[in-house]
Amino acid sequence: MSGKNFLDKMMYFLGIGDEELEEPEKDEYEPYVVRAEQKPAGRVINIHQTSKNKMVIFKPQFFEEVREITDEVKNRRAAIVNLERMDKENAKRVLDFMAGSIYALNGTVKKIGAGIFIFAPDNIDVSGVDADDYDANGTSLVSR
Repeated sequence: MSGKNFLDKMMYFLGIGDEELEEPEKDEYEPYVVRAEQKPAGRVINIHQTSKNKMVIFKPQFFEEVREITDEVKNRRAAIVNLERMDKENAKRVLDFMAGSIYALNGTVKKIGAGIFIFAPDNIDVSGVDADDYDANGTSLVSR
């Protein structure tokens, strides 16, 4: 309607005249090109590799040795800690420190004997029955 004069526009508005359809302008479009998606550069892990999970055994005598235990768990290795040789107060300190470290690393703690604990990072699954679930005869308290 941009090319029409005023009288033609008025007649169309009043319903007397016919509307002449204008052909829409044909724009020049570029053909659609399929481009490969760029994936963000990430860490590639081979799922078929055989990794050996290591387990380290500690028998600390002093509280200062707890840092070495924590470093092993941070390096994604399980640590079995025997606290039987420590005095009760320092053993409690080591257990509290390691429990906090394991919580921060999303790991697990299991008691496997009197004064013996396993601290495992999140890549190692520790399953089985706790040592507290057995009585002195070796029968399970859970099954009763």
